[in-house]
Amino acid sequence: MAIQAPGVGSGLDVNSIVSQLMAIERQPIDRLDTKQSLITAQISAYGRFSGKLSDFQDAMEKLSSASEFQIFSGVSNDESTFTAEVDSDASAGSYSVAVTALAERDKVASNAFTDTASTVGEGTLTIFAGSDSFDVVIDGTNNTVAGIRNAINNATDNTGVTASIVTDDDGAHIVLSSDDTGTENALKVTVADLSDGSNIDDSGLSSLAYEAGVVVHRAAISTAADAVVNIDGFTVTSSSNTITGAVSGLTINAKSVGSSTLDVTRDDAAITESVQSFSDAYNALRTEIKSQRSGQLEADSTLLTLERQLSSILNSGSTITGSSFSYVSQIGLSTDDTGTMSINSSKLTEVMSSDFSSFVNLFSASGEGIAVKLEAMADQFLESGGLIDARKTGLDDQLDRIEDQKFRIEDRLISVERRIRSQFSALDMLVSNLTSTGNFLSQQLAAMPAANQS
Repeated sequence: MAIQAPGVGSGLDVNSIVSQLMAIERQPIDRLDTKQSLITAQISAYGRFSGKLSDFQDAMEKLSSASEFQIFSGVSNDESTFTAEVDSDASAGSYSVAVTALAERDKVASNAFTDTASTVGEGTLTIFAGSDSFDVVIDGTNNTVAGIRNAINNATDNTGVTASIVTDDDGAHIVLSSDDTGTENALKVTVADLSDGSNIDDSGLSSLAYEAGVVVHRAAISTAADAVVNIDGFTVTSSSNTITGAVSGLTINAKSVGSSTLDVTRDDAAITESVQSFSDAYNALRTEIKSQRSGQLEADSTLLTLERQLSSILNSGSTITGSSFSYVSQIGLSTDDTGTMSINSSKLTEVMSSDFSSFVNLFSASGEGIAVKLEAMADQFLESGGLIDARKTGLDDQLDRIEDQKFRIEDRLISVERRIRSQFSALDMLVSNLTSTGNFLSQQLAAMPAANQS
């Protein structure tokens, strides 16, 4: 059987013709590809825009609550005596602080044993740290100095006691220490001694019994004590060297016995930094809007809507409760001809010094402050189901529809190419047959007698 290929019989370049015709048929897909690329670029542009708007939202959040302006720093004039931490509940002022006693933890040492492998005894230790206690059973598996130490430390219900071993010239001592300081965490050890039947003598397991002022076989290395701090003449006792709650918003960390002063001042530098973040975020958002308006989102109404709302909030001049200011320009924030915002530091410092309350309320007055409104505006655009989310969802839906269209067209083009190729194959066969017939007739005519006559 003869092998046939399109165009062999007729001389027609069938494959080339079919390819060119199919390229024309694929033009709708090419247009859809272009549209798809444009929509994908718009989605990416919205992603970048959302990021800038989110940064702007974060900057507004730092100024939209009055508590955000309660930024204080506490300075101890003798940090070897005490240090201090302050939070938003603090108030500016100076305090006289005297540390008269430091909190101590209870620590007790046993008598000396030959070494860590020495047998102590058997029974049950009940160890108290204040009112909390736990039991440790001592038997033939753990009745040595080292075994008792490990049993105490590994007890699953240990309430805050650490055991260690100190070996000196006399031998190995079991040392018990409360994890926390203060009299409320004082140590006590009671013993049910199975070694010799006595629970309070100085032999066997009972040699570990201890209660301050009652059963004292042991040497107290340090005694549980509370910290005592005098603040402006008021005495505060604490089980910890960290004293909180004595002065609203202040935490004092006692370091040593002594006295000094604590100065609490408003941290205007940190507040200025937040205002600078406001300005920077505004400028970054404006730059992003400008970039997108001349780029992928040139004809998009969402940017125009946001730009109008942004301008309206900053330039409305509305009266704000608790503030003598209505514009950010009144506190040292201004914009130039290009819309870029900058800070006049001297003006800002002057306003914070002269009318801090109005300054705070300009940004943070409930429902009225500029930062409050701008944050709410950003929320409206960024929230799930909000303007940007709805726009991106619409673009995603367009991409899905384009994919469906392309699939249907591709499916149809398979049939179209099959039909065209079939038609040209038939044409190729017809031309081939006609050519063969023509050649045959030419041969027959040339062989006729009349054809040989001159």
